[in-house]
Order: sequence, then structure tokens, then C-alpha cells
Amino acid sequence: MVLILKGVKTIRGLLLAGSLALVPNLADACSCAWLGGFFQVAPQAPLIIIGDILRHEPGPAPAMAVWVREVLKGGLLDSGMRIQMGDGLHCRPSMEDFPPGSHWVLALNGPGAKPGQGWALSHCGEFWLRVEGDQVWGRFTGDRDATQAMPLEAFRNQLLYPRFTSRIKGRVEGGQTYRHPFGGRFELILAPRAAGWELLVQEYGREENLARLTPPLHALPNPREIEGWQLLPDPRGCADRPYQAEAGPGSSRAFIFSPEVGRRIAGPLMAAAVTPEEIATVAAFGRGTLEIGDYGLAEGEGGCPIIQWLTFSVQVEGGYDP
Repeated sequence: MVLILKGVKTIRGLLLAGSLALVPNLADACSCAWLGGFFQVAPQAPLIIIGDILRHEPGPAPAMAVWVREVLKGGLLDSGMRIQMGDGLHCRPSMEDFPPGSHWVLALNGPGAKPGQGWALSHCGEFWLRVEGDQVWGRFTGDRDATQAMPLEAFRNQLLYPRFTSRIKGRVEGGQTYRHPFGGRFELILAPRAAGWELLVQEYGREENLARLTPPLHALPNPREIEGWQLLPDPRGCADRPYQAEAGPGSSRAFIFSPEVGRRIAGPLMAAAVTPEEIATVAAFGRGTLEIGDYGLAEGEGGCPIIQWLTFSVQVEGGYDP
């Protein structure tokens, strides 16, 4: 009789444990620490979009249909997407907080989202911001209780182009192209020329030379142009040197750059010449200095040597202030 009672208790215990496993809030509910404001956690997300909530899809696996207006980070093949939301099991917010017709910045598949094979929104930090008109609202920093507003353009600049500094050292052979990434979105390039190289700064996905407004723009050799005649003891030995310059740029070459070059500044629709104020705006964003190290020269035509190889270092800084 005692053995039978023990068996009944064992069966009841197994049934209770099984029933608890079926209740997500009791057995498998998510618990995660708040990792910080948007600018702290969003860089950990592979995809950041600005989009409109089209509709809710309730059920055992709730989700939102979203129309994507702009991709701020990552890539998408379509303007429509489905985002998995909170179901009690995963670390995701409730879709009731995102009404249809509302406009949001969403950082997807961040820590805690548990997306599986799709896209999901984590509630383990401020992975979303409300967009109203030209303002973005949310918690941008580590203060969990401080909801703030920021102009959309300023938000976009700070997200895409935070402050950075980089130190680059390299060696390049004659006729070869040198490339080195920096600042998260940029690439330093030495593009080969007949007698040396031209320094370029490009942003991923664009062909624009963001450093092309480095002064001087006319009448003197530009410091972005590295040519053999500039390294001669007496540059006048090169008959075909640009502008018949008495001297070329020295071993230290300063340059400026900005993602606004080719867009708001000196863009394809700009008819007027660039202004000193625009040059100052470019310099305020990004500045660099290339230092020429060792090099080898080969004889060229008309006393103008060709650079066979070159070592150099580059210090670069830029970005928008918070």
C-alpha cells in the first residue's frame, strides 16, 4: 500500500513538472539585463532600419509587418519585412507598443532577440526609437529613465559617423593600389598614377573621392598627389612638373574629407564653386596627415623620376560629436 502511494505521488510530480514546462511565463520566460541606450546597443545589431508598422500578426508566434523606408546599417533585398515580437518565451517587446501606422528606427537581431531564421527585436536594451516628423524620440544613452528627442538628421549623422581616430602604416609598390579601412565606413586608398599615387578617401558603397576638396584646389600641386619629382633635391630637374612649381608638397601631407562631399557640398547639381565655408565644413568632419617614409626612385622621362616603392604612415580622425 505504501508503494502504491509513492507511485501516485511520483506520477503527480511528473504531471506537474510537465504542466509547468508548458507555461512560458513560469518555465521559459525571458530575463535579461538592460544593456543600455540606443547608441550603446545598436552597433551590435546587424540591421538597422527606419520603417512604418503596417499591421500586427497575433498568435503563438506574434510578429509585425513593416515597410522599410531606409536602411541605416546592413542590407535588405526587399522593402517589406516581418519582425518577430514578444511571446513570453523570448526577450522581445510586445507588439502592442508599436501601433500600426507608427514610424520607428529599429535595430534588429541585437543581443537577446533570439531570432532563429528571421528578424527579431530585443528588449534587452533600447533597440527602437520612435520617429515623429523630423524628430527621433527615445533613450539614446545609458540613462534608462531619460527619454529625449533629437533631430533626425543629427541622429542619422551620429549613428553612421561617430567620432573615430585611426593610425595606419603601410608600404606600396609602384603601379599597385593600396587600400585600408578606417572609421567603420571609410577606406583610405592610394591609387596609382604614372609617376606615383593619388590619395583618396571613399565611403563604402560610393565612388566619390571624399578628400577631393583638400586645398589648394588650383595653381599649386595638391598634397594628395604623390609624385616622384616632389622627392627630388631640386624639383626643377623635372621639366614636366605641374604648374612649374619650385617645390612640391613636403613629406607631411595634410588632407580633409567628409561624406557630405558629392552630396550637400560640391554635388552633381551644384553650379557654383565651392565656398571657404564649405571647405571649413569638410575639415570640421575629417582630417588626416600622411607622412612619407622611405622610398625608391627610378629614372623617368624628362628628368621626372618614378616612385618604385613607398613606405608611409597616416593619422586620421573625424566623425560627428554626440
